[in-house]
Amino acid sequence: MAVAKKKKKPTTRRGITQQPRVARPRPLWGIFLLALGLLGVVAIGDFDLEQSGRVQTDPAQNLVGWVGAEFAFWSFYILGIASWLLPLYTIWVGLLSFLQEGVRRGLTVCLLIVVALLGAAGLSALLEADEILRMQGGLFERQLSQGVGGLVGAFLANRFLKPWIGPFGAYTAFIACFLAAPFYLGISRLVPSPGSLLARFQAILQNLGGAWGERRRVSAEKKKEKRAAKEANKLSKKEKKEAAAAARADEDALGAIDEEPIEGEEKPSLLRRMDGPPPGLKRNGSKTPRKRPAAVATATPEEVPAPQVAVEKPKLDPATIKIISGAKTEKATAAIPEQRGDYKFPPISLLSEAPDASGAMPEDHATTMEALVRTLDEFGVKVIPGEIHTGPVITRYEVTPAPGVRVEKIVNLDKNIALGLRALSVRILAPVPGKGTVGIEVPNQVSQPVCMRDIVESKAWAEAKADIPVVLGKDVTGTPMVTDLTKMPHVLIAGSTGSGKTVCINAIIASLLYHAGPEDIRFIMVDPKVVEMQVYNALPHMLIPVVTEPKKVPGALKWILAEMERRYQIFAKENVRNIAGFNAKLAKTKEEKEKAEAMDAEMTAEERAAVSQIEVPRDDDAFEVPRKKLPYIVCIIDELADLMMVAPADIETGIARLAQLARAAGIHLILATQRPSVNVITGVIKANLPSRISFKVASKVDSRTILDGGGAEALIGKGDMLFIPPGTSNLVRAQGAFVSDDEINGIVDYLKEHNEPPNFAQEIQNQIDSSDEESSGGAGAISGEDGDDALLSGAIDVLRSTKRASTSMLQRRLRIGYNRAARLMEELEERGIVGPENGSSPREILVDLDVM
Repeated sequence: MAVAKKKKKPTTRRGITQQPRVARPRPLWGIFLLALGLLGVVAIGDFDLEQSGRVQTDPAQNLVGWVGAEFAFWSFYILGIASWLLPLYTIWVGLLSFLQEGVRRGLTVCLLIVVALLGAAGLSALLEADEILRMQGGLFERQLSQGVGGLVGAFLANRFLKPWIGPFGAYTAFIACFLAAPFYLGISRLVPSPGSLLARFQAILQNLGGAWGERRRVSAEKKKEKRAAKEANKLSKKEKKEAAAAARADEDALGAIDEEPIEGEEKPSLLRRMDGPPPGLKRNGSKTPRKRPAAVATATPEEVPAPQVAVEKPKLDPATIKIISGAKTEKATAAIPEQRGDYKFPPISLLSEAPDASGAMPEDHATTMEALVRTLDEFGVKVIPGEIHTGPVITRYEVTPAPGVRVEKIVNLDKNIALGLRALSVRILAPVPGKGTVGIEVPNQVSQPVCMRDIVESKAWAEAKADIPVVLGKDVTGTPMVTDLTKMPHVLIAGSTGSGKTVCINAIIASLLYHAGPEDIRFIMVDPKVVEMQVYNALPHMLIPVVTEPKKVPGALKWILAEMERRYQIFAKENVRNIAGFNAKLAKTKEEKEKAEAMDAEMTAEERAAVSQIEVPRDDDAFEVPRKKLPYIVCIIDELADLMMVAPADIETGIARLAQLARAAGIHLILATQRPSVNVITGVIKANLPSRISFKVASKVDSRTILDGGGAEALIGKGDMLFIPPGTSNLVRAQGAFVSDDEINGIVDYLKEHNEPPNFAQEIQNQIDSSDEESSGGAGAISGEDGDDALLSGAIDVLRSTKRASTSMLQRRLRIGYNRAARLMEELEERGIVGPENGSSPREILVDLDVM
């Protein structure tokens, strides 16, 4: 059953671009333009002003007729003697159409011809005005009615350019316009060298006869096919006749076998005679036809394209490429003090020095850039090589897309580029911020380690004007990255197992130990995995021992919330806005006051509005204002996913509230997880943690969860990370600083030996333990409803004794968290005992509590 063949539509596969249209000879257009130009030359040459129908009604006497006369009249009327250029340019373009190169950019050619005509008309008008080109003896009087430059030339010369830029400027402008078209079309293309004149003439003849020769070839091939088919039919009929005659001859031969043999001769046996068929016969008696050359219809020979000879592109010279090598880290003297107060800093010698490692040579970078440009060119993407930024682990090759090339085409070729460069993976930065280039980040063949000591000894660390400087690593250019935790002010770290997440946390902790003592920074660490942070229990900075039970984490967050509100109440009482202002008031130094003003200026409107809603007691006996410096509190949670499985609602609420309000109180969060899913990093948490660090993740979905975009899945691991700095959404690629376990153990052992043992706050630990005992499960650590009923009578007793209805008062007197105290206050409001919220003032007590 015959199946109708469907016509295949030309398709363009994704990732494969069509070849751009190139100029080619167009002989039909050339013939048309030559004829048109020749008619224009004849019409203008045979024109007389009296021939035009605009002057008299007699029939036109022009050789081209009425059309030629009108064309010549209007041409001279508008352009003057520049009208001669119009048919000449037409002939010129017609001749170019016969050449192999053809005419490129037809619209541009037309515009340049118009510009050349205007330039010639204006130049003629200037020459006429200067009496250089005079109309002596009626030279042009019988053709020109508006002067030598025509109507347009007179206007451009006398009323436009000459009054504005003077005669010299007008001459310059008109000459430039007049020469635009000839130089663009190329005089050498029509006036070749004598050696190539014959080749050009042959090319024109070949193009003219190409179409006719193609038709003749096709017609001859069709005739050959018909002739071959007829011969094949004749041969088949003749072979049939010969086969029938041979069959009759075989029957006669078999009948003659029965005759008597001659005496003295043996009678040949029938078997012997029939042992082999006679020559020319088959065993069935038919004659074997002689082999003839098969008369097969000659197929139309296909045109075999000439083998394309790969033109080797010139190799990139390393001297012509701007290679920006990673700057060597400048070391600073006395970056780490030996002692401040009672705290002895760990020596820098506890950190290992970075080994010497030589990077790639400029020739290697040039070879990689050449391979990159060649790979993009294979997919139809033209680029221009740019700068090369070399870093310790990653090198960024910048290219400039050619005009008309979309950036998305380069971004979609990341896997093809990695294949062409034989790289582990590539990341495309399109465009590079602040530049008109596209950056392709390629891993180095030999990476250079980034050690913690190299950054701590650098000027970037010594000259950092940060309240809490933390070391992250080095960026793509090799510049040390030291950021301020107070400006972040919280950070979310994510990455798969073995990508460098834990090492990054250790580097942050080590940088804080090299910066401040226990009177400046205190730690609260949460380690559900038990094995990661137990070594830090010996630090004098620890506020409580490392929390390892997930059920106690909501209690720890509850205490941090209570401490945050207590600090805001202290600030309100002391008429300061933040922790820097309070410490400055105690220290009474100009430097501390400047820090306080800077921190206050950085607070957002949302933070100010949230802080203003915190209730502050007005009585002096509600709490005691400390007369010593308030330390910063850094809460580090190593595995957020384990906690979200135990108490998701309470953990999410506590983290969100801390992230919104805790910066001015001097409390900062560092959250880490190896499972960046939407169930762990919820929208509420991510919205309040703008600064994020992502190491290598498993998929693009995880990358979008942590960074709101792709890129983390293309990292190479082992400390390779993407960082969103505070105040911006641009991703910064960096190599994290490496701190080994031996270095961490050495630092902790030194601090344990030369400083006082950690002074754990036992009341905080008791509050966390009591909160765990009150909760019936993990989810009730902050919001347990059974405890609300038991504490309701206690809350009424507090209101009766203090005559104040405030959430903070219940929180302090009942030793509960903010959320539970707020729910108790809402319960009292529903029962009509207290009134609604009254801003920062306490609620109104509506009933007589002594009677209840």
